[in-house]
Amino acid sequence: MGTGPQRSLSSSVAPGLGSAGCFAFGNLLSAGCLGWVLFNIFGGDMDSVGSSVCSAGLPATLSCVVWSTRWREGTWRSPRVVASEMSSKVQSRPAENGEHPRSKMENGTDGGAAPTLSTYTPEEMVQQMKELITENNELKEAMKLHNQAMKERYEELSIWREKQKEEREFYETKFKEAKQCLLAKCVENEQLQQQLQSLKEREEGAEMEGGTAPEKEAKQLKSQVQRLQAEKADLLAIISELQVKLNISAEDSFVEIGMNEGEINRSAKENQDNSGEVPSNIAVYIRGKYADESKNLESEELTVSQLLCCLRNETQKREELEKELQDHKDRISKLENETSTCLEKGTQTDQEEESSEAVGSEVEALNTQVCALFKELQEAHAKLKEAELIQKKLQEKCQVLEIMNSAAASELEEKQQLVYTIKKLELQVESVQAEVKLEQAKTQEEKTRNSNLQDAYSKVLSELTEAMKTISEMKIKELDRVDKAVVEELNAKVLLAEQALAAKQLQMDEMKQIITKQEEDLETMAVLRAQMEVYCSDFHAERAAREKIHEEKEQLAVQLAYLLKDQQNLEDLGRNSLAEMQNRHGARAPEQERSPRLVQRGTGSQEWPEQRNISMYSCPKCEEILPDLDTLQIHVMDCIN
Repeated sequence: MGTGPQRSLSSSVAPGLGSAGCFAFGNLLSAGCLGWVLFNIFGGDMDSVGSSVCSAGLPATLSCVVWSTRWREGTWRSPRVVASEMSSKVQSRPAENGEHPRSKMENGTDGGAAPTLSTYTPEEMVQQMKELITENNELKEAMKLHNQAMKERYEELSIWREKQKEEREFYETKFKEAKQCLLAKCVENEQLQQQLQSLKEREEGAEMEGGTAPEKEAKQLKSQVQRLQAEKADLLAIISELQVKLNISAEDSFVEIGMNEGEINRSAKENQDNSGEVPSNIAVYIRGKYADESKNLESEELTVSQLLCCLRNETQKREELEKELQDHKDRISKLENETSTCLEKGTQTDQEEESSEAVGSEVEALNTQVCALFKELQEAHAKLKEAELIQKKLQEKCQVLEIMNSAAASELEEKQQLVYTIKKLELQVESVQAEVKLEQAKTQEEKTRNSNLQDAYSKVLSELTEAMKTISEMKIKELDRVDKAVVEELNAKVLLAEQALAAKQLQMDEMKQIITKQEEDLETMAVLRAQMEVYCSDFHAERAAREKIHEEKEQLAVQLAYLLKDQQNLEDLGRNSLAEMQNRHGARAPEQERSPRLVQRGTGSQEWPEQRNISMYSCPKCEEILPDLDTLQIHVMDCIN
């Protein structure tokens, strides 16, 4: 939550920024717009702008704040329009005491004016800004506290809902238990009816057979029947009381539901008519409703607990009655056994017949008693049927109550939703009222500030007009009074500038000569680079050739080494072979000398192969013809050495 100007700035310029960001953005814009505004006022003369600001003594921070507030509030107008409006007001104002208002403005003797801008120091403006920041922070803290309170209320509502759900579940379980108890009692009643029917059949059989029973047992049966009748009367009284209570509670619930619906409709209409005053009344009314509902629920719980207690008592009484019926059955079986034994004994003797006659009289008396007991049992059976009917009615009423409970649960949910919405609306109304109050206070503060700023703005305009006049007069005087010292200084500056230009011209000439030399050097460098490339290519070719020659030399050296090894091996073999040949052909030397003679003596046909052999075994050095390969080898070795 920010102030009014901050909200307007954020809505118009930067919707995505926060309150602090909008405030800083407005201050920056105001600080940047000050120079532009003054520039437009003075028609583009920055010197007049600076002199007017300094002469008027206007602090930069104050001017920034004034223009930023004007611009953020949307009430900014161009200074020329404001000046024209002020001039029209001054012209329209009548002269007082024969004095023109312009003279008052020029002399500064306007007594009804507000304090000047010099009273607003930068420190005061900074304090105002700090106050605004503190207000901003306080509003943020208030919003945080409000949000926390809303969260706490929401948690309380959720806890209350959970409690109500638990109560409903508890009531449902109680109703289910009551249903189960009623069903169990119905089953027990049916079993008791069957047992009574069986007892009646047995009594009828005993009457037909003529069985006898003692008077003591008959008295005991009568006493038991009386007890049963008294218990039944108590049960009937309890059931009637329960019926009355149930009817009263049902009527009360119907009346309460109808009243609640009518009251809810009325409250909704009143909410639609009056949205400002009704929330508090609605809250009070709803709280009263919840108190009444809680009381009704407590009364219903009490009635349910009483019904459960009555049902438990009835179950206990029924168990006791079942035990008594079982005892009666056992006694009747004993009496039947005794009657059977008595009949068997009566057939044996006459004396026993006399005793049987006495027993018959006793049996008749017992039969009369049994008939009376049977009638009493029939009456008890009728009363039991009535009790069953009452139980059925109670069951139907319980079903109706369950249906009403389900409807009441749905209505309670609807009421809870309505209460929740009403509370939300109350919180919203409270927050809106608080915001409206804060905005009203802020608007009043802003109005006061705007009025103060308007007064200050009017004074600033008057001071600016005076400053403009003084500045124009000073400019005219300065143009008229040109000092000679300034002219001499300018002449000296001109001479120094000419000398600097001459020195720079000399430097330029030298640089041009250097540039020409460098261009020539660049041309020679291009030629030299071409030559270097040629030399490099030749050098690389020669290097490759030398590498090839070196490789060939290495190969030849390897071949020579291999051949030398072969030669040494061959020499060794030759020497060995020569030695062997010498040893072998030592005795054939004279025969070799004789052989040419034999050849000469031979025929012409035999000369041709011999000549061929001679030509084959000739020395290559001295061309000496040898007859044999071995001799040729020996001769060659000797001839070479």
